[in-house]
Amino acid sequence: MDRHCIVFCLLGLSLPASAMDLKQAWDLLQYQGPIYRAAVHEKAAGEENRAIGKAGLLPQVNASAYDNKVNGTQRQNGLDRDLDYDSKGANVRLRQPLFNKQKMAEYRQGKQRADYSVAVFDAKSQDAAVRLAESYFDVLLASETILLAKSKLNAFEEQLASAKRRMELGAGTITDIDESVARRDLAEAELIEAQDNLVNARRKLEEYIGEPPESLTTLQPNFATPPLLPSNLQDWLVKAQADSPLIHARRHSSALAEEEVKRAKAGHWPTLDFVAGYTAGDSQSISELNQRNRYSSIGLEVNFPLYSGGGTSALARQASANSYKAMDELDATRQEVITGTTREYQGVQSGAQRIHALEKAVASNERSLASTRKGFKEGGTSTNSDVLNAEELLFVARHDLFEAKLRYLMSRLRLASSVGSLGDDDIDHINNYLGPELLVTN
Repeated sequence: MDRHCIVFCLLGLSLPASAMDLKQAWDLLQYQGPIYRAAVHEKAAGEENRAIGKAGLLPQVNASAYDNKVNGTQRQNGLDRDLDYDSKGANVRLRQPLFNKQKMAEYRQGKQRADYSVAVFDAKSQDAAVRLAESYFDVLLASETILLAKSKLNAFEEQLASAKRRMELGAGTITDIDESVARRDLAEAELIEAQDNLVNARRKLEEYIGEPPESLTTLQPNFATPPLLPSNLQDWLVKAQADSPLIHARRHSSALAEEEVKRAKAGHWPTLDFVAGYTAGDSQSISELNQRNRYSSIGLEVNFPLYSGGGTSALARQASANSYKAMDELDATRQEVITGTTREYQGVQSGAQRIHALEKAVASNERSLASTRKGFKEGGTSTNSDVLNAEELLFVARHDLFEAKLRYLMSRLRLASSVGSLGDDDIDHINNYLGPELLVTN
């Protein structure tokens, strides 16, 4: 049984009713996610190129047989005679390449194609993990946005009720009521948008894991931001250039293009094959009855390509141009990986700082809102507009803090992916940040 199937079955038996976390989503994606499974099959198909390339150097054996009924006439010396006889036989032929530069190049190309498919799968596997986490976190952010939008809507409705009471007591103004209604209506629109975003985010996650999630684990209250190891950007760049699956894939692609140049130029070289065969046949005719032919052959066959209309030279020039193109693409990919690694390294470093700053901002905005509400109720030092603005700033700070935490986790995952090390350990590490259950069905 497939390892992922076993993992999924054990997972389902042990935690049938618990909320799905990122690790369980990752196991589910590997078991039944259509995008990931397509990459698995693509890799399996690509690895067969190793055997396909080797086959050209191995003996080729062919057999054929025939059984013919001959019926006709023969004119000889002015006389017509009927032909009516059977002709049947069989032959077996073996061909073993002894010297064939094209076949050798194809053999090396088969190995490069197989290695390329493995590198591409590694890249797609890590990309699938990153995209899965993005989709998972998009659901969490959409759900958190709904909670914040509902809380903001309730706060604005309470402020509207307070403005109306003050109006009835002669202490408020119609401007306060109108402003409160406007903020409440905007909050309702934001809630509708957040609900739409949740539907879309859930559908995107379902696209990856193959089934709709009912509940997920969300971020725990405590959020640690440990330093990166290694802590130096240059070390990450060196590792990225050495281990990035994208660079590995481009290297194999470049090597494959170089072998194509050799294969094309080999069209000018002669080939030498060992050939052996055996033929058996039975037939008869008017002049000879019951002929029996039995013979075998063994020898060497050499082929000298003399002129192909310039096609071989054109193929060599074309392959050479494609080889230069592959080398340039390798350089471009290397620069992209360096840029991506630098971006995600800075994202982790600045992300931790931003989280700490936003944590302070949430705390200070909570105090500011409490003071503004107190001033509004007691002495008129704060206006209705001041309260609404303070509430808006608090909800924005809470939303930004939640989003910053998710962005920080994504930067760590992308950084691991850029250096080719993203795996189960990294998923487990990110999964430790999740805990409380969050319903995502509405």
